This record gives sequence, C-alpha cells and structure tokens, in this order.
Amino acid sequence: MTPETEAFLRKARESLSSAEADQRAGRSNSAANRAYYAAFQASVAVLIENAIRPRGDSWEHRFVINQVSGKLIKRRKVLPALLKGKLDRLLKLRLVADYREASVSTGDAREALREARRVVEAIATKLER
Repeated sequence: MTPETEAFLRKARESLSSAEADQRAGRSNSAANRAYYAAFQASVAVLIENAIRPRGDSWEHRFVINQVSGKLIKRRKVLPALLKGKLDRLLKLRLVADYREASVSTGDAREALREARRVVEAIATKLER
C-alpha cells in the first residue's frame, strides 16, 4: 500500500469512529455525514491503489462514486457487488443531513453507519492483503 493510500484509509477509519460516536450521542445528522465520508475516503484509497485518479487534484464525489461502481465493482471486480450503490445512498443521506430542513432519523443514521462500516471493512480487507 502506498503512503497516500494508507493516509486515506486512516482518515476513513477516523471518520467511521466519529460516526459511531455521533450515533451513540444521538447526533444523527453528524453521524450520517461522517458515515458518508468514511466510505468516501476508503473509496479514494482503493482508487489510488488501483491507479485511478481524477484529472487534477480534486476527488469529486460523482467521480469517486462512478469509478468505484463502474470500474472497481462492475468491470474489474476488485470490490464485491454487494457494495454497489452504497456510496450513492450514503451521499443522498449526507445531503439531507447537511442541506435540508429535515433531519436524518435515528434509524437512517444507524443504517448509514452499518453501510459505511461494510464499505470501509471491505476496502480495508482488499487493501491490507
């Protein structure tokens, strides 16, 4: 694993830990936000390790989601199919948490945390082989 990959995986684990703490404290919006970023940062790590990079230095959300789903899940089968759609669902919930009047429910935050955990663990397992 490259140092850059390791750095993004560390960030993913830190964000996941924050999401867990926020969920335990009843901060559903923050938990959903951090759950998404945990999955996003782990996704960046696996993209780097597979030599997939954006033009320039910006890891745009749509780019990451599309590359993980299209290249690493569908085409190359680097990641398991059960991860398909998880990052996109987590982003939609984060947008509610961050930009909508409504709040994320406790149940939705709990599910986001479960999904983010699956993404981070699957990617970490793949990277740490």
